[in-house]
Amino acid sequence: MYTTEPVANTLAPSPQEDQLAEDYASVLGTLSRIDEAVREGAWQGVRDELDQLISAAEDMWSTLTDPDPSADDADADRRRFPVTADPATVRRLVTTYAEPYAIGRLLYPSNGATPPELRPRPATEDPALHDARPEAWT
Repeated sequence: MYTTEPVANTLAPSPQEDQLAEDYASVLGTLSRIDEAVREGAWQGVRDELDQLISAAEDMWSTLTDPDPSADDADADRRRFPVTADPATVRRLVTTYAEPYAIGRLLYPSNGATPPELRPRPATEDPALHDARPEAWT
C-alpha cells in the first residue's frame, strides 16, 4: 500500500477497489516517466518505461480477470470476473495514490476538481445539446 494508508482507511475500500486504484496509479506513474523521458530525449529510458507500462497494464488486467486458478479451459485468463468496485471510491483513492506523478496530478487533482473529460456522462442527454448550430442558422 502507498504512504496514504490513512486516506485508504478513511474510505474503507474493498480489496478490489484498493487494488484497482493501486494498479491504475502505477500505470499513471509509468506514463509520467515515459513523458519525462520523451521530453528529455532519453530514448533508452522510454524503452525501459514501456516495458514497465506493459507490466503495469498486465497487473491491472489481472485484477479485472477471474482469479480462479482451478479453471482449466484455454480462455480462463480472458474470462471477465464481476467487478464490484465503486468508481467514486476508486477515483478518490487514485487521486491520493497518483498524487506523486505529474500525469496523476493533472488527471486527478487533489483539490477535488474533476476534469470535464473524466466526469460521468448523464444517463440521458438532451438532444438540443447535439445541435451546435446557432439559432440564426435555422
